[in-house]
Amino acid sequence: MEIRGVDFSGAAEPGDDIWIAEGAWNGDLLTVRRCRSATEAFGVTERTAVLNRLRTSLETAPRTTGLDFSFGLPDALLPDCETWCETIEWFEATFAAASADEMREELKRKARVSDADGVELKRRTDDAVGANSPYSFITYYQTLYGIREVVAPLVADGRVAVPPMQPAGERNLVEIYPAGTLRRLGTVDETYKDGAADARQRRETILNALVESTPLELADGIRARAVDETGGDALDSIVAAVATARAVRRDFDPDGGYGEREGCIFV
Repeated sequence: MEIRGVDFSGAAEPGDDIWIAEGAWNGDLLTVRRCRSATEAFGVTERTAVLNRLRTSLETAPRTTGLDFSFGLPDALLPDCETWCETIEWFEATFAAASADEMREELKRKARVSDADGVELKRRTDDAVGANSPYSFITYYQTLYGIREVVAPLVADGRVAVPPMQPAGERNLVEIYPAGTLRRLGTVDETYKDGAADARQRRETILNALVESTPLELADGIRARAVDETGGDALDSIVAAVATARAVRRDFDPDGGYGEREGCIFV
């Protein structure tokens, strides 16, 4: 079964920040055959071009891809929609022309006038795995561009299924959270990126844990690439593939609480 993990970015030039790990899961072993940046995969670097190419690739990619951005918003901020699909359609229409900052400010405004406690609200699934709010300072670019430019168009066209909100199909997308997966596996989950002390050794430790626990097999050169890439994006794409394989192994049965309209993180 084909498996992909995508370490996503909403940056203006995300070609070197988005990484894609591709492999196969046979029920007992995940084999990662390729791990590369969006620049390598698609030959472009600008956000619109990269996300268009990514979306197009997901239209035809068989089986299951995990992406590490929020697939929804907290229930208190949502309109009177019955299903997750309706909330995604609403999101795409509401923020069609919005910048990431405009989206974030509008969601904070809605939170302030809601009955909820706080401004940066979380979904049930965020609380379950320790993730940030979908519109926190860390995540809001990924949420806007991930939902609006990738998930919403694919769902609207019926090109993909998004378990567990929809029954699994021939092509599936799942929301994953690499740090949550690393915590669930009991290994290093921080200070392994961008020149932190001992970051390289921490990336080695993470890979060793993934190989032992999944189990995971890496094609020639991939271990070195994941260790050498200082931003941790290559490694996070491999963690994303592991989380995706874990979701497939459970037949997309969530192992934590989630809201039907909000989305669900798999770790």
